[in-house]
Amino acid sequence: MRDFLTVFQYEFKIQLLKRAAIVTMVVTMLIMAVVTSLPRIISLFDSGEPGGQQADGGISGFEKAGYLLPEDEQTRLALLAVLGSEAPGYADRAALEKALADKDIEVGFVVADDLSYEAVYQDRSMTEQRDQIMGDILTAMKKERMLLEHGLSGEDYAAIEAARAQGTTTILGQDSTSNYAITFLLLLLVYFIVLMYGSSVSSVIAREKDSRTMEILITSTRPTKLIIGKVAASGLAALIQFGLVILVSYLGIQFNKSTYPPEVLMMISGTITPGYMWSYAFFSFFGFILYLFLYAALGSTVSKMEDLASATGLVQFLFIAGYLLATFAAQMPNSAVVVVGSIIPFTSIMVMPIRFGLVTVPWVEVVAAGVLMLAFVAFFAYLSIKIYRWGSLNYGNKTKLTRIVREALRREHR
Repeated sequence: MRDFLTVFQYEFKIQLLKRAAIVTMVVTMLIMAVVTSLPRIISLFDSGEPGGQQADGGISGFEKAGYLLPEDEQTRLALLAVLGSEAPGYADRAALEKALADKDIEVGFVVADDLSYEAVYQDRSMTEQRDQIMGDILTAMKKERMLLEHGLSGEDYAAIEAARAQGTTTILGQDSTSNYAITFLLLLLVYFIVLMYGSSVSSVIAREKDSRTMEILITSTRPTKLIIGKVAASGLAALIQFGLVILVSYLGIQFNKSTYPPEVLMMISGTITPGYMWSYAFFSFFGFILYLFLYAALGSTVSKMEDLASATGLVQFLFIAGYLLATFAAQMPNSAVVVVGSIIPFTSIMVMPIRFGLVTVPWVEVVAAGVLMLAFVAFFAYLSIKIYRWGSLNYGNKTKLTRIVREALRREHR
Protein backbone atom coordinates (compact mmCIF):
# COMPACT_ATOMS: atom_id res chain seq x y z
CA MET A 1 0.00 0.00 0.00
CA ARG A 2 2.87 2.35 0.78
CA ASP A 3 4.38 1.85 -2.68
CA PHE A 4 1.04 2.54 -4.30
CA LEU A 5 0.63 5.79 -2.33
CA THR A 6 4.16 6.85 -3.24
CA VAL A 7 3.52 6.33 -6.95
CA PHE A 8 0.09 7.92 -6.68
CA GLN A 9 1.29 11.06 -4.88
CA TYR A 10 4.21 11.56 -7.24
CA GLU A 11 2.16 11.12 -10.42
CA PHE A 12 -0.77 13.13 -9.04
CA LYS A 13 1.46 16.10 -8.32
CA ILE A 14 2.93 15.95 -11.82
CA GLN A 15 -0.47 15.70 -13.51
CA LEU A 16 -2.12 18.39 -11.42
CA LEU A 17 0.70 20.92 -11.74
CA LYS A 18 1.48 20.30 -15.41
CA ARG A 19 1.49 23.63 -17.21
CA ALA A 20 -0.42 22.39 -20.28
CA ALA A 21 -3.18 20.94 -18.08
CA ILE A 22 -3.47 24.14 -16.03
CA VAL A 23 -3.62 26.35 -19.13
CA THR A 24 -6.22 24.10 -20.74
CA MET A 25 -8.31 24.08 -17.56
CA VAL A 26 -8.16 27.86 -17.10
CA VAL A 27 -9.03 28.53 -20.75
CA THR A 28 -11.94 26.08 -20.59
CA MET A 29 -13.22 27.69 -17.38
CA LEU A 30 -13.06 31.14 -18.96
CA ILE A 31 -14.92 29.89 -22.04
CA MET A 32 -17.67 28.35 -19.89
CA ALA A 33 -17.91 31.52 -17.81
CA VAL A 34 -18.40 33.57 -20.98
CA VAL A 35 -20.85 31.09 -22.53
CA THR A 36 -23.05 30.98 -19.42
CA SER A 37 -22.96 34.80 -19.24
CA LEU A 38 -23.81 35.46 -22.90
CA PRO A 39 -27.42 36.59 -22.27
CA ARG A 40 -26.23 39.12 -19.68
CA ILE A 41 -23.43 40.34 -21.97
CA ILE A 42 -25.85 40.72 -24.89
CA SER A 43 -28.28 42.67 -22.72
CA LEU A 44 -25.54 45.21 -21.93
CA PHE A 45 -25.29 46.10 -25.63
CA ASP A 46 -29.02 45.95 -26.35
CA SER A 47 -30.29 49.41 -27.28
CA GLY A 48 -33.83 48.49 -26.26
CA GLU A 49 -35.42 50.13 -29.34
CA PRO A 50 -38.27 47.85 -30.48
CA GLY A 51 -38.76 46.85 -34.11
CA GLY A 52 -35.65 48.63 -35.31
CA GLN A 53 -37.38 52.02 -35.02
CA GLN A 54 -35.35 55.03 -33.97
CA ALA A 55 -36.56 57.47 -31.37
CA ASP A 56 -37.50 60.05 -34.04
CA GLY A 57 -39.68 57.58 -35.94
CA GLY A 58 -37.01 56.70 -38.52
CA ILE A 59 -35.72 53.24 -39.39
CA SER A 60 -32.57 51.98 -37.73
CA GLY A 61 -29.76 51.58 -40.26
CA PHE A 62 -31.29 54.02 -42.79
CA GLU A 63 -29.41 57.09 -41.54
CA LYS A 64 -27.45 57.22 -44.85
CA ALA A 65 -30.48 56.72 -47.11
CA GLY A 66 -32.14 59.31 -49.38
CA TYR A 67 -35.58 59.36 -50.98
CA LEU A 68 -37.41 60.57 -54.05
CA LEU A 69 -40.94 60.48 -52.64
CA PRO A 70 -44.16 60.09 -54.64
CA GLU A 71 -46.17 63.13 -55.77
CA ASP A 72 -49.39 61.99 -54.06
CA GLU A 73 -49.58 63.98 -50.81
CA GLN A 74 -51.35 61.28 -48.79
CA THR A 75 -48.83 58.63 -49.80
CA ARG A 76 -45.96 61.05 -49.09
CA LEU A 77 -47.21 61.78 -45.57
CA ALA A 78 -47.72 58.08 -44.83
CA LEU A 79 -44.13 57.35 -45.90
CA LEU A 80 -42.71 60.21 -43.83
CA ALA A 81 -44.54 58.83 -40.78
CA VAL A 82 -42.60 55.60 -41.21
CA LEU A 83 -39.28 56.92 -42.50
CA GLY A 84 -39.15 59.86 -40.11
CA SER A 85 -39.66 63.55 -40.70
CA GLU A 86 -35.90 64.12 -41.01
CA ALA A 87 -35.55 61.66 -43.92
CA PRO A 88 -33.56 63.45 -46.68
CA GLY A 89 -35.70 63.99 -49.77
CA TYR A 90 -34.60 65.03 -53.28
CA ALA A 91 -36.44 66.94 -55.95
CA ASP A 92 -35.56 64.63 -58.83
CA ARG A 93 -33.55 61.53 -59.76
CA ALA A 94 -30.54 63.55 -60.89
CA ALA A 95 -30.20 65.14 -57.45
CA LEU A 96 -30.50 61.72 -55.84
CA GLU A 97 -27.76 60.25 -58.06
CA LYS A 98 -25.51 63.25 -57.37
CA ALA A 99 -25.89 62.68 -53.61
CA LEU A 100 -24.88 59.05 -54.14
CA ALA A 101 -21.84 60.04 -56.21
CA ASP A 102 -20.78 62.62 -53.58
CA LYS A 103 -21.11 59.94 -50.84
CA ASP A 104 -23.71 62.03 -49.00
CA ILE A 105 -25.93 58.93 -48.91
CA GLU A 106 -25.26 55.22 -49.45
CA VAL A 107 -28.59 54.18 -50.97
CA GLY A 108 -31.47 56.03 -52.61
CA PHE A 109 -35.08 54.96 -53.01
CA VAL A 110 -37.39 56.17 -55.77
CA VAL A 111 -40.95 55.48 -54.60
CA ALA A 112 -43.97 55.74 -56.93
CA ASP A 113 -47.59 56.58 -56.05
CA ASP A 114 -48.55 52.86 -56.15
CA LEU A 115 -45.73 52.14 -53.63
CA SER A 116 -43.56 50.38 -56.20
CA TYR A 117 -39.93 51.38 -55.70
CA GLU A 118 -36.44 51.37 -57.10
CA ALA A 119 -33.31 51.06 -54.94
CA VAL A 120 -30.35 53.01 -56.36
CA TYR A 121 -26.74 52.39 -55.29
CA GLN A 122 -23.45 53.88 -56.33
CA ASP A 123 -21.77 50.71 -55.07
CA ARG A 124 -23.55 47.80 -53.37
CA SER A 125 -21.80 45.67 -50.73
CA MET A 126 -22.30 41.94 -50.34
CA THR A 127 -24.03 42.39 -46.96
CA GLU A 128 -26.43 45.14 -48.11
CA GLN A 129 -30.05 44.45 -47.12
CA ARG A 130 -31.69 47.85 -46.96
CA ASP A 131 -33.42 47.36 -50.33
CA GLN A 132 -35.09 44.20 -48.97
CA ILE A 133 -36.11 46.00 -45.75
CA MET A 134 -37.64 48.85 -47.74
CA GLY A 135 -39.50 46.31 -49.86
CA ASP A 136 -41.01 44.77 -46.72
CA ILE A 137 -42.05 48.19 -45.40
CA LEU A 138 -43.74 49.23 -48.65
CA THR A 139 -45.39 45.82 -48.99
CA ALA A 140 -46.95 46.22 -45.53
CA MET A 141 -48.16 49.71 -46.42
CA LYS A 142 -49.66 48.46 -49.66
CA LYS A 143 -51.51 45.64 -47.88
CA GLU A 144 -52.91 48.12 -45.38
CA ARG A 145 -54.09 50.38 -48.23
CA MET A 146 -55.84 47.44 -49.92
CA LEU A 147 -57.51 46.43 -46.65
CA LEU A 148 -58.87 49.94 -46.19
CA GLU A 149 -60.25 49.84 -49.71
CA HIS A 150 -62.22 46.68 -48.72
CA GLY A 151 -63.48 48.17 -45.48
CA LEU A 152 -60.96 46.42 -43.18
CA SER A 153 -58.50 48.10 -40.84
CA GLY A 154 -54.93 47.15 -40.09
CA GLU A 155 -56.09 45.81 -36.74
CA ASP A 156 -58.54 43.48 -38.51
CA TYR A 157 -55.79 42.15 -40.72
CA ALA A 158 -53.43 41.70 -37.77
CA ALA A 159 -56.11 39.73 -35.91
CA ILE A 160 -56.63 37.45 -38.90
CA GLU A 161 -52.90 36.87 -39.31
CA ALA A 162 -52.48 36.20 -35.59
CA ALA A 163 -55.21 33.54 -35.50
CA ARG A 164 -53.67 30.15 -34.75
CA ALA A 165 -54.99 26.73 -33.83
CA GLN A 166 -54.31 26.10 -30.14
CA GLY A 167 -52.35 22.96 -29.32
CA THR A 168 -50.01 21.48 -26.72
CA THR A 169 -47.12 19.04 -26.95
CA THR A 170 -46.50 16.36 -24.34
CA ILE A 171 -43.14 14.55 -24.23
CA LEU A 172 -43.11 11.40 -22.13
CA GLY A 173 -39.42 10.67 -22.69
CA GLN A 174 -36.63 12.93 -23.91
CA ASP A 175 -36.79 16.00 -26.13
CA SER A 176 -33.94 15.66 -28.64
CA THR A 177 -34.40 19.19 -29.97
CA SER A 178 -33.75 20.93 -26.65
CA ASN A 179 -31.31 18.39 -25.16
CA TYR A 180 -28.82 18.16 -28.02
CA ALA A 181 -26.77 21.29 -27.29
CA ILE A 182 -25.92 20.51 -23.66
CA THR A 183 -25.30 16.77 -24.23
CA PHE A 184 -22.93 17.54 -27.11
CA LEU A 185 -21.08 20.18 -25.07
CA LEU A 186 -20.51 17.68 -22.25
CA LEU A 187 -19.41 15.15 -24.85
CA LEU A 188 -16.71 17.53 -26.09
CA LEU A 189 -15.36 17.97 -22.54
CA VAL A 190 -14.91 14.20 -22.19
CA TYR A 191 -13.30 14.06 -25.63
CA PHE A 192 -10.59 16.58 -24.76
CA ILE A 193 -9.94 15.15 -21.29
CA VAL A 194 -9.41 11.58 -22.56
CA LEU A 195 -7.06 12.67 -25.33
CA MET A 196 -5.09 15.00 -23.05
CA TYR A 197 -4.63 12.67 -20.09
CA GLY A 198 -4.36 9.49 -22.18
CA SER A 199 -1.46 10.83 -24.20
CA SER A 200 0.11 12.13 -20.99
CA VAL A 201 0.05 8.70 -19.32
CA SER A 202 1.45 6.92 -22.38
CA SER A 203 4.24 9.48 -22.82
CA VAL A 204 5.26 9.25 -19.14
CA ILE A 205 5.57 5.46 -19.36
CA ALA A 206 7.33 5.59 -22.74
CA ARG A 207 9.80 8.15 -21.40
CA GLU A 208 10.53 5.94 -18.39
CA LYS A 209 11.31 3.06 -20.71
CA ASP A 210 13.34 5.21 -23.09
CA SER A 211 15.51 6.49 -20.21
CA ARG A 212 15.74 3.01 -18.60
CA THR A 213 14.00 4.36 -15.50
CA MET A 214 11.45 1.55 -15.85
CA GLU A 215 14.15 -1.03 -15.00
CA ILE A 216 14.77 0.66 -11.65
CA LEU A 217 11.06 1.06 -10.88
CA ILE A 218 10.20 -2.54 -11.69
CA THR A 219 12.83 -3.84 -9.27
CA SER A 220 11.53 -1.77 -6.34
CA THR A 221 7.77 -1.73 -6.96
CA ARG A 222 5.31 -4.25 -8.35
CA PRO A 223 3.91 -3.45 -11.84
CA THR A 224 0.38 -3.58 -10.41
CA LYS A 225 1.08 -0.69 -8.04
CA LEU A 226 2.90 1.29 -10.71
CA ILE A 227 0.17 1.07 -13.35
CA ILE A 228 -2.79 1.49 -10.98
CA GLY A 229 -1.02 4.33 -9.16
CA LYS A 230 -0.39 6.21 -12.43
CA VAL A 231 -3.94 5.67 -13.69
CA ALA A 232 -5.51 6.61 -10.34
CA ALA A 233 -3.44 9.80 -10.17
CA SER A 234 -4.41 10.81 -13.69
CA GLY A 235 -8.06 9.96 -13.00
CA LEU A 236 -8.21 12.06 -9.84
CA ALA A 237 -6.40 15.00 -11.46
CA ALA A 238 -8.87 14.88 -14.36
CA LEU A 239 -11.82 14.72 -11.94
CA ILE A 240 -10.57 17.79 -10.06
CA GLN A 241 -9.97 19.85 -13.19
CA PHE A 242 -13.14 18.66 -14.87
CA GLY A 243 -15.06 19.31 -11.66
CA LEU A 244 -13.79 22.90 -11.56
CA VAL A 245 -15.05 23.45 -15.11
CA ILE A 246 -18.46 22.02 -14.16
CA LEU A 247 -18.51 24.19 -11.02
CA VAL A 248 -17.78 27.36 -12.98
CA SER A 249 -20.52 26.43 -15.45
CA TYR A 250 -23.00 25.79 -12.65
CA LEU A 251 -22.19 29.08 -10.90
CA GLY A 252 -22.43 30.93 -14.20
CA ILE A 253 -25.88 29.47 -14.87
CA GLN A 254 -27.11 30.30 -11.37
CA PHE A 255 -25.74 33.85 -11.47
CA ASN A 256 -27.15 34.63 -14.93
CA LYS A 257 -30.36 32.58 -14.75
CA SER A 258 -32.55 35.68 -14.54
CA THR A 259 -31.32 36.84 -17.98
CA TYR A 260 -31.93 33.51 -19.75
CA PRO A 261 -34.91 33.17 -22.12
CA PRO A 262 -37.57 30.67 -20.93
CA GLU A 263 -36.61 28.31 -23.76
CA VAL A 264 -33.02 28.07 -22.51
CA LEU A 265 -34.12 27.45 -18.91
CA MET A 266 -36.46 24.73 -20.14
CA MET A 267 -33.63 23.17 -22.14
CA ILE A 268 -31.29 23.13 -19.13
CA SER A 269 -33.88 21.69 -16.75
CA GLY A 270 -34.97 19.12 -19.33
CA THR A 271 -31.42 17.91 -20.06
CA ILE A 272 -29.69 17.93 -16.68
CA THR A 273 -31.89 15.33 -15.02
CA PRO A 274 -30.66 12.92 -12.29
CA GLY A 275 -30.93 9.97 -14.68
CA TYR A 276 -28.87 11.65 -17.37
CA MET A 277 -26.22 12.87 -14.94
CA TRP A 278 -25.78 9.38 -13.45
CA SER A 279 -25.45 7.92 -16.94
CA TYR A 280 -23.00 10.62 -18.00
CA ALA A 281 -20.89 10.31 -14.83
CA PHE A 282 -20.72 6.50 -14.92
CA PHE A 283 -19.85 5.98 -18.59
CA SER A 284 -17.57 9.01 -18.80
CA PHE A 285 -15.58 8.07 -15.70
CA PHE A 286 -15.15 4.35 -16.28
CA GLY A 287 -14.68 4.86 -20.02
CA PHE A 288 -11.95 7.38 -19.18
CA ILE A 289 -10.27 4.85 -16.86
CA LEU A 290 -10.51 2.19 -19.58
CA TYR A 291 -8.71 4.41 -22.08
CA LEU A 292 -6.07 5.35 -19.51
CA PHE A 293 -5.23 1.65 -19.08
CA LEU A 294 -5.09 1.25 -22.86
CA TYR A 295 -2.76 4.23 -23.23
CA ALA A 296 -0.60 2.96 -20.36
CA ALA A 297 -0.31 -0.50 -21.91
CA LEU A 298 0.63 0.82 -25.35
CA GLY A 299 3.08 3.30 -23.88
CA SER A 300 5.05 0.43 -22.34
CA THR A 301 5.39 -1.38 -25.68
CA VAL A 302 7.78 1.16 -27.22
CA SER A 303 11.47 1.56 -26.55
CA LYS A 304 11.82 5.04 -28.05
CA MET A 305 9.70 8.14 -27.67
CA GLU A 306 9.49 8.65 -31.43
CA ASP A 307 7.61 5.32 -31.73
CA LEU A 308 4.87 6.39 -29.30
CA ALA A 309 2.57 8.03 -31.85
CA SER A 310 2.38 4.92 -34.03
CA ALA A 311 1.92 2.67 -30.97
CA THR A 312 -1.06 4.65 -29.64
CA GLY A 313 -2.62 5.10 -33.08
CA LEU A 314 -5.02 2.19 -32.56
CA VAL A 315 -6.49 3.48 -29.31
CA GLN A 316 -6.84 6.98 -30.76
CA PHE A 317 -8.64 5.48 -33.75
CA LEU A 318 -11.06 3.66 -31.41
CA PHE A 319 -11.76 6.80 -29.42
CA ILE A 320 -12.27 9.03 -32.47
CA ALA A 321 -14.55 6.35 -33.93
CA GLY A 322 -16.62 6.61 -30.74
CA TYR A 323 -16.81 10.39 -31.16
CA LEU A 324 -17.93 10.10 -34.78
CA LEU A 325 -20.52 7.50 -33.83
CA ALA A 326 -21.80 9.85 -31.11
CA THR A 327 -22.31 12.63 -33.68
CA PHE A 328 -24.21 10.13 -35.84
CA ALA A 329 -26.26 9.14 -32.78
CA ALA A 330 -27.53 12.71 -32.53
CA GLN A 331 -29.36 12.18 -35.83
CA MET A 332 -30.39 8.51 -35.51
CA PRO A 333 -30.17 7.56 -31.80
CA ASN A 334 -32.15 4.32 -32.20
CA SER A 335 -30.40 2.93 -35.27
CA ALA A 336 -28.86 -0.54 -34.92
CA VAL A 337 -25.26 0.65 -35.23
CA VAL A 338 -25.81 3.33 -32.56
CA VAL A 339 -27.48 0.87 -30.16
CA VAL A 340 -24.54 -1.53 -30.53
CA GLY A 341 -22.07 1.35 -30.17
CA SER A 342 -23.75 2.47 -26.94
CA ILE A 343 -23.13 -0.99 -25.43
CA ILE A 344 -19.54 -1.68 -26.59
CA PRO A 345 -17.24 -0.11 -23.95
CA PHE A 346 -14.79 1.49 -26.42
CA THR A 347 -17.59 3.62 -27.85
CA SER A 348 -20.17 3.66 -25.07
CA ILE A 349 -18.14 6.33 -23.25
CA MET A 350 -19.31 8.76 -25.95
CA VAL A 351 -22.46 7.19 -27.39
CA MET A 352 -24.44 6.11 -24.32
CA PRO A 353 -24.54 9.55 -22.59
CA ILE A 354 -25.63 11.41 -25.70
CA ARG A 355 -28.16 8.69 -26.54
CA PHE A 356 -29.46 8.75 -22.96
CA GLY A 357 -29.98 12.49 -23.24
CA LEU A 358 -31.86 12.31 -26.55
CA VAL A 359 -34.13 9.26 -26.29
CA THR A 360 -35.49 6.86 -23.69
CA VAL A 361 -32.92 4.05 -23.50
CA PRO A 362 -34.22 0.66 -22.27
CA TRP A 363 -32.73 -0.21 -18.89
CA VAL A 364 -31.62 -3.63 -20.15
CA GLU A 365 -29.29 -1.84 -22.60
CA VAL A 366 -28.00 0.52 -19.90
CA VAL A 367 -27.30 -2.38 -17.51
CA ALA A 368 -25.66 -4.46 -20.27
CA ALA A 369 -23.44 -1.52 -21.25
CA GLY A 370 -22.53 -0.84 -17.60
CA VAL A 371 -21.61 -4.46 -16.86
CA LEU A 372 -19.51 -4.70 -20.03
CA MET A 373 -17.78 -1.43 -19.17
CA LEU A 374 -16.77 -2.67 -15.71
CA ALA A 375 -15.65 -6.01 -17.14
CA PHE A 376 -13.51 -4.32 -19.80
CA VAL A 377 -11.96 -1.96 -17.25
CA ALA A 378 -10.97 -4.94 -15.06
CA PHE A 379 -9.65 -6.96 -18.01
CA PHE A 380 -7.59 -4.16 -19.55
CA ALA A 381 -6.25 -3.16 -16.14
CA TYR A 382 -5.00 -6.74 -15.80
CA LEU A 383 -3.71 -6.74 -19.39
CA SER A 384 -1.91 -3.40 -19.04
CA ILE A 385 -0.10 -4.67 -15.95
CA LYS A 386 1.10 -7.76 -17.85
CA ILE A 387 2.15 -5.71 -20.87
CA TYR A 388 3.97 -3.26 -18.60
CA ARG A 389 5.87 -6.15 -17.03
CA TRP A 390 6.67 -7.53 -20.48
CA GLY A 391 7.79 -4.10 -21.69
CA SER A 392 10.16 -3.66 -18.75
CA LEU A 393 12.06 -6.74 -19.89
CA ASN A 394 12.00 -6.19 -23.64
CA TYR A 395 13.85 -3.47 -25.53
CA GLY A 396 14.78 -3.14 -29.16
CA ASN A 397 12.77 -3.43 -32.35
CA LYS A 398 9.05 -2.84 -32.48
CA THR A 399 6.83 -5.88 -32.06
CA LYS A 400 3.30 -6.48 -33.30
CA LEU A 401 0.65 -5.78 -30.72
CA THR A 402 -0.90 -9.25 -31.07
CA ARG A 403 2.45 -10.87 -30.30
CA ILE A 404 2.99 -8.55 -27.32
CA VAL A 405 -0.37 -9.51 -25.84
CA ARG A 406 0.22 -13.20 -26.46
CA GLU A 407 3.69 -13.18 -24.89
CA ALA A 408 2.60 -11.01 -21.96
CA LEU A 409 -0.21 -13.42 -21.07
CA ARG A 410 1.93 -16.49 -21.70
CA ARG A 411 4.51 -15.36 -19.15
CA GLU A 412 1.82 -15.44 -16.49
CA HIS A 413 1.26 -19.14 -17.05
CA ARG A 414 4.91 -20.09 -16.67
